[in-house]
Order: sequence, then structure tokens, then C-alpha cells
Amino acid sequence: MINLLDLLVHPERFFSRLEGKEPDLKIPAAIALAGAVVAAVAGYAQSSLFSEMLSGMGGGAGVGSFMGIMAAVGAFFGFLVIWWLVMAGIFHVISMIFKGSGTFSRTLANTGYGLLPTLIGSVITTLILFTYLPRITVPVVRNLQDASAIQKAMQELMLDPAMKEFTQVSMAISILFLVWSANIWIFGVRQARGLALKQACITVIVPVTIFILYMVYVTFSGFSMLGGA
Repeated sequence: MINLLDLLVHPERFFSRLEGKEPDLKIPAAIALAGAVVAAVAGYAQSSLFSEMLSGMGGGAGVGSFMGIMAAVGAFFGFLVIWWLVMAGIFHVISMIFKGSGTFSRTLANTGYGLLPTLIGSVITTLILFTYLPRITVPVVRNLQDASAIQKAMQELMLDPAMKEFTQVSMAISILFLVWSANIWIFGVRQARGLALKQACITVIVPVTIFILYMVYVTFSGFSMLGGA
């Protein structure tokens, strides 16, 4: 039996119990798929803002629906590819520097287990999103060919106080739960690749830190470029 509470609270003990067993991808895949579904729901919900923005145009509803579907599909596969496959690949490649010896399937499995806190964080931010959506004032674009009007509407949307607040709150929650995932990944990579604890820490912390810094930079530089504080 897989003890998910142990995974969240005592990851070293959790992964030590997997020693000598063949990697099983069913539960890691279920965690990753659940995260992808939540990401798709959030993507579709956020796209409703752009549907509302285009509501003043003829055929705007159809364009908005198409954008919603594309946002959901993109978010679904983006979560699976970036957070599971790519992250596992990065851990596996970096661990080669330390002559890691485990198989990629084990790295993939343990990376999937480590996504559980990220999944929890995604559920929380998605629930928070639904409380913010009614509070966001969405400007209406009446001419899709007017590039300046679209740019101005996007600027107004991103600088809306509720939108800014949600972006900052969701970023803080995402970072918090990503750090939790990183803690699990350290022990997962250590077990998967036969590394020392220090080597596993470097393997995980370097890419996770780079991603967090990038997330913060994109968020706050985006507000600055739009004229926000």
C-alpha cells in the first residue's frame, strides 16, 4: 500500500520502502494526470475573461469558446510535459554529473510522486481563482482588427486590482507548494539515482530555484511593463 501521508511528511521513509522494487508508474501518473486536469480547469476558467473581453464583437462568443478549449488543452498537456516529463528529465540529466545509476523510469516515477504538493497547491489556487473572477473588471474590445484597442484592454485587465492580487496570491501559493514538492523530489531523486543527500539537493534545488526566480521575474516585470507598481 502507498502511504501518501508518509510521502508528504516523511518522504525519506516513503522512498526507502521502494528500495529493491520495480518502479510502478500508475500512482505517479494518476497524480500527474490529476494535476493536468486541475490545470485545464483553471486555464478554461481564466479564458472566460478573454471571452468576456470579446463579447462586444460579432462572433466574439465563438472565438471565446475556442480560446477556452485551447487554453484548457494547452494547460493539460503543459502540466504533464513540463512538470512531469521535463522535470524528471532535468533531474536525470543533472544527476549524471554525480554518476547517478538508476533508470529513467524510476526517476520518472519518483518525480510523479513529488508532484502531489504541486497538485494540492493547484487545487487551492483554482478554488481561489473562482472567488476572484467575479471581482475582475473586464474591458470590452469591439474591433478585433484594432491592435491598439486590444493592447489597451489587455493592459487594463492585467492591471485590474483584483487580477493583480490574484496573480500575486497564486504565485505565492505556487512557490510554497513547489518548495514542498522540491523537498520530496530530493529524497525521490536520491533513491532513484543512488545519490548522496548533498548531490540530490543540488540536482533538485538548482532547477527549482531557477524556475522560481523566473516565475517571480515574469510576474513583477510584467506589471512594471504594463505600468503597474
